[in-house]
Amino acid sequence: MSDLALCKLCIRQFSGEQQEIEIKELGENEYCPLCFGIIDDELIEQVAAEAARLLNEKPYDSSTFILALALPASQMLQFHPGQAVPEIYGYAMLGSVQAACHQLATGMSPTLTSELQMTITFENDEFADSDRNFIESTFPGDFQSRKRKQQNWAENGQPEMSKVQLIPYFGRLTEEQSKRYTIKKPSKKCTFSIAFEREPVYIAGRYCKYSRSLPQSPWSADEQILPIPGNSVTEKVCEILKREFQAESYRFVASGREDVDVRMLGTGRPFVVHLINCRRLLGLKWPHYIDRLKGLEAEINKQDGIRINQLTRVNRDEAESLSVGQEEKRKTYTAFCYSTKLITDDMLTNPMARIPLETIQKTPVRVMKRRSLLDRPRTIFTMETMRIDDFHFLLRVETQAGTYIKEFVHGDFGRTRPSMADLMGVDKGDEVDILELDVENVDLEWPPFYESPQKFK
Repeated sequence: MSDLALCKLCIRQFSGEQQEIEIKELGENEYCPLCFGIIDDELIEQVAAEAARLLNEKPYDSSTFILALALPASQMLQFHPGQAVPEIYGYAMLGSVQAACHQLATGMSPTLTSELQMTITFENDEFADSDRNFIESTFPGDFQSRKRKQQNWAENGQPEMSKVQLIPYFGRLTEEQSKRYTIKKPSKKCTFSIAFEREPVYIAGRYCKYSRSLPQSPWSADEQILPIPGNSVTEKVCEILKREFQAESYRFVASGREDVDVRMLGTGRPFVVHLINCRRLLGLKWPHYIDRLKGLEAEINKQDGIRINQLTRVNRDEAESLSVGQEEKRKTYTAFCYSTKLITDDMLTNPMARIPLETIQKTPVRVMKRRSLLDRPRTIFTMETMRIDDFHFLLRVETQAGTYIKEFVHGDFGRTRPSMADLMGVDKGDEVDILELDVENVDLEWPPFYESPQKFK
């Protein structure tokens, strides 16, 4: 220990106020083996200046933030044994690098309730090889054989031991194991990067789609042709929200999806938008967010082909609940169908007599490229039919979510049994199919109902 030289701050933390242990001080242009120079005043000033520059370029409308530090794996390993086994190093516990850096970098007390987080990542990888060898030799049973490892290194290059891989071993190090670790002095400064990130914001609502050429998400019929920008429900809804709250990105999640040529009618399909890393959120603060979202709802509804309603803000748990229990939901469809066989009254009444019924749907031919090959049992709960003329009829069904309605009607070459064609007694050589399809209802209470505006951070 007497040979170990530290920076002034680490000496004070290490030996205590009484200076009971004499420790050498680092020479000029040397870097501390415990803090790696992370709590050096000059480096902290550089970090603060870079943080100010980033906030000036892309400001956030927040007066508080949480500071998070990502430290070099080597520094964490060298620092850890002194915490876990303090008698190895002296009478006093080592001070926290995180606490020192927080105080110097921010000049304020940390806040635990801010929605904005500043992450400072310090990096120094010069001891990656020796650290990895120490961990592997200490816990040999956790790693593959040397022969196999060298073969992988020859093929893919020698991997670095990341912080995520190191941390689980900290609590397992014994005093004897810690004594075998050699503290090393870095020869270069840590580099650093800074990132600001806000907690995601969740905006829920329902959408109606009145166009038979508007997909839910960006899509092109030809894989060689890029989708038309702005020609999707997702973009029509999310781009306005992204612009308003200056979000970095977004994710659109809906309770199922309709085909591009299918309309979504009634009260609409439930959806939630995940807005990632918003820089402007004052408009979503309690209680004003209701009025602001009504204004955005009106702006979105000026566009052709869609209409949204009940736009509101929800919390994370509520947003995630939209994707839970999808197959338990019920959906109602109306289809305008034709038959190449002359339609009789029995052909329309006999199917209704079989309701409710279970149909088994093998993965449809049209989606086999993107769906697993499975047999899916689906329930048809209710059915109504109305003949229009000798070869056309309307079909209205309430089904279990996930039912492929087009395939239920025409049978998909026998992959759906029974199908509407089967129930109508249509023989081979004739067919029943859908000309137009509408979704009339998605049976889900959404968004969650609040008697008064909710408070968010």
